[in-house]
Amino acid sequence: MKPVGISDELLIDSRELGCTVDARVMALGGSLLSADSDEIHGWIKGLALILERRDSEGSATAIVVGGGAAARRGIDAASSLTSDRDALDRIGIAATRLNASMIREGLSGVGVRVSEIAPLSIEEAVASIGNGVVVMGGTVPGHTTDCVAIELAIGMNAESCLIATNVSHVYSSDPSTDSEATKIMRMSHEELRAIVGEASEHKAGGRTVVDPVGAMRAREFNLNLDVVDGKDLAALESALSGLPFNGTSIRGE
Repeated sequence: MKPVGISDELLIDSRELGCTVDARVMALGGSLLSADSDEIHGWIKGLALILERRDSEGSATAIVVGGGAAARRGIDAASSLTSDRDALDRIGIAATRLNASMIREGLSGVGVRVSEIAPLSIEEAVASIGNGVVVMGGTVPGHTTDCVAIELAIGMNAESCLIATNVSHVYSSDPSTDSEATKIMRMSHEELRAIVGEASEHKAGGRTVVDPVGAMRAREFNLNLDVVDGKDLAALESALSGLPFNGTSIRGE
């Protein structure tokens, strides 16, 4: 049965898109872009070195960028004027694409080979693989950027999808409200579902370490997920390279 509030487009078998290159996808949380300009510049330069190394080795990388604070501000401001979830989602999508443009142009500016277009759909992103690092934002209402990244990883037959966020691990509970929350190093998709909840209802601007709909899709296709602190570039590179890293590995049973 299709989950309530989830579009038919989301439930396509993305493997029919047919990309089989050695590739990894990264969902880059918009919260990572909330630092001051100098810190962001330094971080982008560090990320660029990682991506250049991967490109020189013949590996493909796609990045899906979240909306972060810009999306939440826009959604909060408009929510008093409309309750249309698709309309609120479109505001969030615009923020993700703005952030993606900043990352894409920043990487290009320091010499990273990026794809010629900023894809607006998963199909466009798959078609761009092999032509440089693919950087994109959201796609259509009902899809969080975590979910877009996971769908893209499925469509590319990627080794994994990396969730780069502002925390280093999945925790047993919310560490901001529970002092006894513990880090989880390795877990199953079912264990992740128990923490993030069921993919039954979509809310614009929702915040969990991994989006429940994306977690559902990763579980359906047995896609490896890795959660890292995106500011920890050493952990990020290790995860992208399939090496041990400081974070949470989510695998099938």
